[in-house]
Amino acid sequence: MDAGVEVRAGWYHSFEEPIRLLEGGGSLPLRMAPQGGHRAFVSARVRGLEPTQMSVGLQIFDPGTGALLFAERAGGALMVSPSDPSALEPELDSRGAVVHVPVCPLEAPPHLFGRSLRLLLEIAGSQSGSVELEVTPDCSDGTPGERALCECECKPGYDPGKCY
Repeated sequence: MDAGVEVRAGWYHSFEEPIRLLEGGGSLPLRMAPQGGHRAFVSARVRGLEPTQMSVGLQIFDPGTGALLFAERAGGALMVSPSDPSALEPELDSRGAVVHVPVCPLEAPPHLFGRSLRLLLEIAGSQSGSVELEVTPDCSDGTPGERALCECECKPGYDPGKCY
């Protein structure tokens, strides 16, 4: 990892808004995905990179056992952060440097919803850096109707007939 590169993990409520930063020990809010189900849309706000392209690698581990539960990489263009001009974040027109984590409904393990997870977010571009933190995927974001649908789809034994 390169000295001088600061990486902060974040999530997107929508792709029309800036990234929202995650806090260690906090929640990772889920959002309804266009293709259905609920996903976490994860990326990074960074300092110390040249404003070109960024590759984002996300690995999710069980914090107790260290088992790898999910891994994916995405890449795309960067832009100056609208809420922090000293930082860069993914260019949202392309949505390329955002990892889409499928959380609910999942019929087979590993179930990610409602449990503490260790995220390792690695970025690479003109330099590289990483951040690691624990979060819990939940249905804390959105309108009351959106939260109710999220909770229904993420419930163990999901039955689509009961959610709509």
